[in-house]
Amino acid sequence: MTIQLQSVGKVPAQPASNIKVGTRLMWNFGSVSEVLEIVKETAKTITIKEKVLRSDYIGERKLFKNRLVAIM
Repeated sequence: MTIQLQSVGKVPAQPASNIKVGTRLMWNFGSVSEVLEIVKETAKTITIKEKVLRSDYIGERKLFKNRLVAIM
């Protein structure tokens, strides 16, 4: 499975349900974040606390578990 990221191109992808602490994720324009914590997990969603590596921003992101994300 692959996804198309803006300014990056096609990259390998996995469902968000595979995210674990320490996983690195790539987003549009090559932004990379590292998962610090799994805040909450339900049957359909996963909420993560992530740190964007270039800017040191720390925030939360809620994803559907079946959403494809670029896991590095």
